[in-house]
Amino acid sequence: MIAKKLLTTIAFAFVLFFSGCAKDDFEEIDGVCPIVNSTIPMPEAIGIPLNQVITATFNEAMRPSTITDASFIVSTNGTLIGGTVTYTGTTATFTPNEPLLPNTEYTATIKTLAKDLKGNALQEDYVWTFTTSENFTVAVSSNPSIGGTANGAGSFNDGATVTVTATPNALYNFDNWTENGVIVSGAGASYQFVLTGNRTLVANFSLIIPTQFTAIVSADPNNGGLASGGGLFDDGETITVTASPNSGFTFDYWTVNNAVVSSNATYEFIITQDITLVANFTLNAIAECNTPAVDLGLAKNYAILAESAISTTGTTSITGDIGINPLEATYITGFDLILTAGAAFSTSSLVTGKIYAPSYANPTPANLTTAVDNMHTAFTTANGLAADVTEFMAGNLNGQTLTSGVYKWGTGLSVTNGITLDGGGQDCAKFIFQIDGDLTVADGAIITLTNGAKADNIFWVVAGSGAMLGTTVQFQGNILSKTLISVNTGSTVNGRLLAQTAVTLNASSVVKP
Repeated sequence: MIAKKLLTTIAFAFVLFFSGCAKDDFEEIDGVCPIVNSTIPMPEAIGIPLNQVITATFNEAMRPSTITDASFIVSTNGTLIGGTVTYTGTTATFTPNEPLLPNTEYTATIKTLAKDLKGNALQEDYVWTFTTSENFTVAVSSNPSIGGTANGAGSFNDGATVTVTATPNALYNFDNWTENGVIVSGAGASYQFVLTGNRTLVANFSLIIPTQFTAIVSADPNNGGLASGGGLFDDGETITVTASPNSGFTFDYWTVNNAVVSSNATYEFIITQDITLVANFTLNAIAECNTPAVDLGLAKNYAILAESAISTTGTTSITGDIGINPLEATYITGFDLILTAGAAFSTSSLVTGKIYAPSYANPTPANLTTAVDNMHTAFTTANGLAADVTEFMAGNLNGQTLTSGVYKWGTGLSVTNGITLDGGGQDCAKFIFQIDGDLTVADGAIITLTNGAKADNIFWVVAGSGAMLGTTVQFQGNILSKTLISVNTGSTVNGRLLAQTAVTLNASSVVKP
């Protein structure tokens, strides 16, 4: 009986020995207590990212109700951190509520509260530590601030791959990324790099300079009206040009390279290249004059007619015929006359027309005699007309506008700063200026014709010692001078020079109306 009890006791102890839980450093054997096989992060791991999820994997399936925030805890410096614990398969997961602190040691613990499906518990707490990585800052900005936006700033783990992106605003281009003034990337708006320290990056932008084109506007004829709206414009800009006719004119159309582009006085278009626009005007129909203001007879056939000399220096241009009488062709100097034997006229490279002298073949001598006689008669007739206005502005014209009529001055007349002759819309408007003294036109003075005034119907009758036109003068009308007519450098005359003595020219231009 005693032997039977002893055997029973030994058998119970044997069963108890093999059915009890093993230490968790034993190899996995069916029926032993649970152990932790592996963890993430591994024990003593360093450089762990701040968004790390912490896991522990067991050697067998565990009872899920025992895997809780009481059995799976994480702490730092003795303080628990908040997190959510979940369990799947054989793995328990701790997800921190907030990112881990940089460069900090953490302790993770699986406590003996954790049990397997048979109710076997860990024999002792499983504890391991790990250290997080350093945390660096990426700062981004735009230069200039209105040039665009820079994105991708923030805090990142040491070794993280970071991408920053630049987005230019309208009218700007992205140029490059710089750090401390040094270009670190110019290949594209996105810059990717591995973070090993704090970075301060600047996205640089530059203003897009638009292509610009020139619009040139003009009027044809010049006195027909005003063309406005030209200038320098950006490519693709909508511009407006406007044509405003002067009195006595009508706007017809805008042309580009002689092709009509619009019949509207206000023309709007998109500019895509340099362009030259011309506003074309037409003089309104005006009744023709029945008789000329002054009858020049045969003298009207000449741009220049003189009795004693015609001379030029410099490059002069004459459009119309030249005549001298009674002195001979030898008194026409500076023109390098070309005379064919037996011809009635000579020529010159400076004259678009013919040159006549009394020794040339018939009918030149008789024609010249008649022309000179007609010139004298025209002088006397014009000087004897009844005056409408006397001593206007005391003989000093300086920017005034004169209407048609007969003006008389008992002394000389000076034009110092240009004047305007207004025809009042009449084609036969006459302007006769009777000057007992000299006619002096200052350098740069411009005589402007408007509203139908014509050079052919303007007569400057000079009884003094001469008519003197300064440099770069723009002169209109016929000069009937009892003595000298002098035209200086750069001046132009739209009219006739009819002198009872000499005409002298210096690099000037005369065009017979």
